[in-house]
Amino acid sequence: MPLPIVTLKNDERWDCQRCGFCCRGSLILLSVEDAQRLRSQKWDEQPEYEKTRIMVRHRGAGSSFRLAHRDDGTCIFLNEDGLCRIHTKFGLEAKPTVCRTFPMQLIPHEKHAVLTYRRACPSAAADRGTLANERVALIKQMVQGDCLKAEAIVPPLLKSGEQRNWKTIRIVLESVGDLLRDGRYPPVRRLVHALQFARNIDAAKTRRLTDRQIAELARTLAELMPEEAKPFFEDRKSPTRISKILFRLTAVSYARLHPHCRHEANWSMRLDLARTSWKCLRGSGQTPVWGNAFPAATFESLEEPLGIKSPDIYLPLSRLIETTSESFLYALANRGRWSVTDSIRGLALLFPIGMWLLRWQASHHEPTSEDMLNIVVTLDRGQGEQSLSSKLQRLKLAMLGFNGELERLVVWYAR
Repeated sequence: MPLPIVTLKNDERWDCQRCGFCCRGSLILLSVEDAQRLRSQKWDEQPEYEKTRIMVRHRGAGSSFRLAHRDDGTCIFLNEDGLCRIHTKFGLEAKPTVCRTFPMQLIPHEKHAVLTYRRACPSAAADRGTLANERVALIKQMVQGDCLKAEAIVPPLLKSGEQRNWKTIRIVLESVGDLLRDGRYPPVRRLVHALQFARNIDAAKTRRLTDRQIAELARTLAELMPEEAKPFFEDRKSPTRISKILFRLTAVSYARLHPHCRHEANWSMRLDLARTSWKCLRGSGQTPVWGNAFPAATFESLEEPLGIKSPDIYLPLSRLIETTSESFLYALANRGRWSVTDSIRGLALLFPIGMWLLRWQASHHEPTSEDMLNIVVTLDRGQGEQSLSSKLQRLKLAMLGFNGELERLVVWYAR
């Protein structure tokens, strides 16, 4: 029986603005029904598709095919006016399931599924449009029609190698959420509180504790974190050279997901990525120019305080962290055996990466809200993305988390 569907208390809004961002560089995996529906539309009889593949093989788990891309990385069905040809010719119901629902996403928990908006869409990142709770009826119809699944899932690990039941994991995740949405503190302070929480959970001998004791520990730690985080703000030390190298290499992995970057899957693009990664590894002199998103600057300038005058510019990034923590998306994304503490570190890292990419994107002008929206789209695209959900990425986070370096990164780039 499908789980009941709920929405966040933290209201989310979205309406499609026909920007076409979701049709650029996205992998649209097709169910068996999606593939059959596309074949029945007989696109091969259309002159513009007569010798063009509309689907290609996909090697990942869960799907055999995905929608094909053009050479520039755009969807094979994207019109010049930013509209979908399938939608224009056959209507909404004829589109693949992912396209019909995006940016709506169901996040199954134990006893319910959360309907949330993915902020990989600029309209959702800006909270423009219809409240999520007004779309519950539509999503329920899709669940009843077997287009979407709303079934309970196994909870994530508490920490490396330690499995606990859903009741305990939920209390831990709710404690983290309380820290990340605590309006008494600015976003940077909340993130450091969450990182300190994860550090203490990892250090505690939790295998000896009952589920009830772990729940009590989580609540106690959530109350203590504001005091434990003070030293990172009293002494804003620059992260170490090694930490900055790991940080920049991870930032580049996110930067390639920017909606204004090229997304061709060819050797030229791979070579471009390799050059950019090499320059970011060195971290000195001039930055590379990357697409229409990141202009030439200097690595030294990306270390300077931003000096943003309007606090509203930070709002889309703060909202990304708040809604992601409330939905548990960050801990339930497609990351294999990542634990809750791994995922806390991954979520916290989004903030300094976002601020560093904003410096780079706006290196020749005053940062704007539109700049930040593009950055939030980029960061949200990375949640669950294969290379950013790998064992290697988890190892990088563990290295960054050593000796408080991740907290220093968060504080350093928030300046």
